[in-house]
Amino acid sequence: MNQENATSEKMLREFPGPIFAGFAIPALIIGTYFDNDRIFKNDNRLVFLMMSSSARIVLAIFLMFASCAALSQSGERLRVWESLKVTDAAFAESSRTLGMSQAFLDVFGEGAVIFREGPVDARKLYEQVSPEQRQLSSLESRANYIDFSRAGDLGLTSGPYRYTAGFGEESRRVYGHFVTIWRKLEGQWRMVADMVVRVPGVLSLDVEPDIAETDQLMAETAPAEMAAHNTLESLLEADERFIESVNFRGGRRAIVRYGVEHLRMFVPGMAPGIGNESGAAVYGAFMDEQMALSTLSYEPAGAYMASSGDAGYTFGTMSVEGNSAFSTNYLRYWHFTKTGEWKVAVEVLSPF
Repeated sequence: MNQENATSEKMLREFPGPIFAGFAIPALIIGTYFDNDRIFKNDNRLVFLMMSSSARIVLAIFLMFASCAALSQSGERLRVWESLKVTDAAFAESSRTLGMSQAFLDVFGEGAVIFREGPVDARKLYEQVSPEQRQLSSLESRANYIDFSRAGDLGLTSGPYRYTAGFGEESRRVYGHFVTIWRKLEGQWRMVADMVVRVPGVLSLDVEPDIAETDQLMAETAPAEMAAHNTLESLLEADERFIESVNFRGGRRAIVRYGVEHLRMFVPGMAPGIGNESGAAVYGAFMDEQMALSTLSYEPAGAYMASSGDAGYTFGTMSVEGNSAFSTNYLRYWHFTKTGEWKVAVEVLSPF
């Protein structure tokens, strides 16, 4: 074996096997480009034999750069995920030490909304809370799920919370789940929307988010080049289409059709619906009972799409008129999927 072939053999032997397998198709293209390369098929597995030394070197260089790019993307995703985890934990600690109202005021971004009888100006509402009132309640929370856009400019955290009103024997505790939307503004994560749902019983705050669950949703998300040309109008159209589907199919089947596989659904009084099947069942049990045979109408109040076009959120109110009058706030977080459609990834409802 000459020195050139020996060098290329060594480069290929030292390349990690999983990375080599992950780039089999590009390797096949390169391998067939050069003379004297032979590719054999054996039980549907590609086996590369007797590649020319030039092809081996080019292949090794290609795989090296491709693997570096993949590792760089993976590292960036972990960095964004960790930054949201730290931000949410810092907010929870601030709420414990400074009080709930001050903690919220410190993280609100421009135009932030919370929900009462419809969305309201979050900062304005909390600024009206007197210092005396601020001492009468406390909020504890812990994120157990994190998601974000590919651009790293839009994020979501959710998890259990415990709200305590009063002190001592007269204190009253309420448990539930929160969903918070964050935007990266001037280099910092800022809270732009927050909604909670109450549930009966006691919830443990001893939870941790798992990036593997974030990766499951990313696996459903459209590639960057596919999402890059999305517009905010397309997101608003998806919101309208979903409401039409609820009226036509009912809540359960609308979520089956327009929800991602790794959906998260939050409605009052019920455990979160995790996954499309469970989320659809929870949504259907809540919405279909409220709607009966009536038509659901909605009032969109705001929307935002990440610069990468792969994630966004919408919010507003939905209502049913007639004998079964019903109104609820909604906060809907979307991902643009590989099917070329916006689909609901997280939804939370807060009736009023």
